[in-house]
Amino acid sequence: MKKIGLLILLLFTMLFVSCENDNKMENVSSTAEEMGEVLFHAIVNEDATVIKKYLATNSDIEERLAKSSLSEKKKKKKKEKYEKRISSLKKGIAKSLSSIKAEEVKWDEANYDWIDYKNFEKDSVTGADITIVFSVDKEQYEIKLKECIPTERGWVLFNKITFKGKRNK
Repeated sequence: MKKIGLLILLLFTMLFVSCENDNKMENVSSTAEEMGEVLFHAIVNEDATVIKKYLATNSDIEERLAKSSLSEKKKKKKKEKYEKRISSLKKGIAKSLSSIKAEEVKWDEANYDWIDYKNFEKDSVTGADITIVFSVDKEQYEIKLKECIPTERGWVLFNKITFKGKRNK
């Protein structure tokens, strides 16, 4: 009987700890510049774990929609759209990284230079599309972080990461 009681206690403890971890928000970069640099190094090192931390969470989605000027009906549709997109991004992160790293760039010689960004306002929410500029030898290249939004936990990504190729001078 003691073993069953102990087993039940252990299961409840595991369930409680699991729920607590799901609700724990991990802070990310507080500036767009820091986000760009961190994600550049994560891409170069094919570190999907770091990139996943920057993908919007359910609480980030809720925060964005709460700030928006959308009607309740449109917020519901937008929430479903974001949840579906983020889920797809999480599942496909390894494939995306592999695709980027397959580009003909000497990744082991790549150096972070800076970010450019284009601010936007969508449904009364401000954010930026961020372009990471990096160089190899004397050539510059670009990686695009689409739809980045500042949230309570820092700058997060609501869309995909793409390799844009050589930078136009």
